[in-house]
Amino acid sequence: MNALLLLAALSSQITFNTTQQGDMYTIIPEVTLTQSCLCRVQILSLREGSSGQSQTKQEKTLSLPANQPIALTKLSLNISPDDRVKIVVTVSDGQSLHLLQQWPPSSEKS
Repeated sequence: MNALLLLAALSSQITFNTTQQGDMYTIIPEVTLTQSCLCRVQILSLREGSSGQSQTKQEKTLSLPANQPIALTKLSLNISPDDRVKIVVTVSDGQSLHLLQQWPPSSEKS
């Protein structure tokens, strides 16, 4: 188990800092890289509910430093119990680095 924790600490990763107050969710995707890079960041938000469907996409190129968590954006969503929401974050340098992470994790209800 310690080896897995060490490997996670040494790997580049995307995580989500999420808070909930009632139906209001605040979701902040954060990326931590082992090496700095000029990266293309894409954030895709998909939502389906009783009022219809929506999709938003943000793309930008950022100079990201190594070894510190960087907040990529802040999303505030009012999510009803019947809504299905998926947020997909991709960070890529166009060469060897390609990270993709989804919220909520597939083990949670979306």
